Amino acid sequence: MNVRSRAALLSLSVFALVLRAPVSRAQSLMDSSLNPSSLSVRSTSNASAVDHVGPTRDALTAGVRVSMPAGTSSPTVASGAGLSQSQALMIVGGAAILVGAIVGDTAGNVFMVGGAVVGLYGLYKYLQ
Repeated sequence: MNVRSRAALLSLSVFALVLRAPVSRAQSLMDSSLNPSSLSVRSTSNASAVDHVGPTRDALTAGVRVSMPAGTSSPTVASGAGLSQSQALMIVGGAAILVGAIVGDTAGNVFMVGGAVVGLYGLYKYLQ
């Protein structure tokens, strides 16, 4: 694989990642009920209520604390990127094809064939 095709492949990969970045919502809040106006600040000084000696769980945090409404026990954690198994198989297959194209020669061909098989299997599962 010559230098021009590697550069084109690299720029195409970077372009695809840039286009995918806004969709991932990596830094968005998971719970829409937590807006800045509903956040409150609790005081960290408990000088009047000293029940025991030693470090407390409240002393571990510094700064602003978010007080959750009484109805929620903890914020829900997103499990994965929201992709099904078939979609993940298609992505892994495409990544293996890309790696095979970069590696080249016999090992690259093995990667590309394996990636095509995995990607097509993911497409088969996705279409059912």
